Amino acid sequence: MPPRSFSINSPKLQTSFLKFELNPDFNREQGVLMAGDGASRAVVIGQPLGLGDGDDPEASAVAGNVGDGTITLADPALGAGVVPGIYRLVCATEAANGGTFHVFDPAGANIGTATVGVAFDGVIKFTIADGAEDFDIGDAFEVLVHPGTKLKEWDPEAVDGSQVFDSFAIMPATAPDGTDVSILTLARGPAIVASDGLALPDDITADQRAALYAATEAKGIIIRLS
Repeated sequence: MPPRSFSINSPKLQTSFLKFELNPDFNREQGVLMAGDGASRAVVIGQPLGLGDGDDPEASAVAGNVGDGTITLADPALGAGVVPGIYRLVCATEAANGGTFHVFDPAGANIGTATVGVAFDGVIKFTIADGAEDFDIGDAFEVLVHPGTKLKEWDPEAVDGSQVFDSFAIMPATAPDGTDVSILTLARGPAIVASDGLALPDDITADQRAALYAATEAKGIIIRLS
């Protein structure tokens, strides 16, 4: 009688993903996995995570403006690619009952020009309205995009904060519908992880993958081809 054979599907081990970390006490963080919404939320080892429960964005005029126009956020106010922080809108040209504003992201990069009275449709979405007193060059508004505090699956197309890489899950975890749970994450380097140990969205594009790799490297986490 020939010997019988068996196949066993074993769960992914941490060592198949995490190849090196300088010091677990430094590299790891205990986080909160956001409760499932209508179903349980499950993550696996090697899955990138983002913070996805930020408060609604807020917009306000900067003290000292000459113009008394107002800003109104759209609904929804955020688009794909938005990051937490303060977006600054600075008047670049003045005009009777009008003008234009340069839009700067939290890192200070110019991401577009908004025209008074015309909806700006970018990573933040708003309309600046003219007031009784025209805007002067240098007048400004700020839009605060709040960071989240609870982890969920990284989603490069989301607008709730989870599109920004925060950390990797280094343990499987399941948050039941309506209940948060604790999760252990790899939050910073120096660390090396294996590319074939990543758990990425099936439909991730080459550009999104490159952006994720850049975000992990900025935290000292190197993804090594394997």
